[in-house]
Amino acid sequence: LPNRQEAYAVEHMLDDISCVADACDVEHFLLWGHSFGGSQALQLTVRSQRITRAVVAGSFFGQVYREERVQKIIGGLEEVNSALKKGQFEYLELTPEELAWFEQRNIPAMIACWQALISWPIVEPREVQCSLFLYTGSADERVTTPLLERQKEIEAAGIVLHTFDHLDHEQEISEIEIVFPTVLGFLQGTSLSE
Repeated sequence: LPNRQEAYAVEHMLDDISCVADACDVEHFLLWGHSFGGSQALQLTVRSQRITRAVVAGSFFGQVYREERVQKIIGGLEEVNSALKKGQFEYLELTPEELAWFEQRNIPAMIACWQALISWPIVEPREVQCSLFLYTGSADERVTTPLLERQKEIEAAGIVLHTFDHLDHEQEISEIEIVFPTVLGFLQGTSLSE
């Protein structure tokens, strides 16, 4: 992964998705994104005529990547990166699983990506150009709160907004038996009002 911030500009990230569709010789396609992938999907829904239906989970409209939040995340990543380079990871108070996760990552690339996200354009509901099913879990408050605050505006734009009870951010994608039937109905155009 590149360690340069400009490599994670929104245009580059979205071009990657379009290149995959081109390589598969697909003119129009369905799109499903979660969390960061959900933010990418929202960006693509306002820039591409190729998407027929999109599903976004764990993201929201407006300023998703606020500078103060991103700077805090970057600071934590820089601390982890420094400790790993010096072999002083015991000071990080990480579980063995967390440590293994960080050791398998390119932390400078992660930092560059987070830095780029601050300048990603804000996406508004009225800009979406395809059928969109936007969902969250009620336990994912960082995402659910801004979505519910704008529920009327979202629904007025023709976007289906759904909250799954008791799901947190990770469960929005991992609880397949709860999420998949509803999402599949939307993707097939067989259920949910649009």
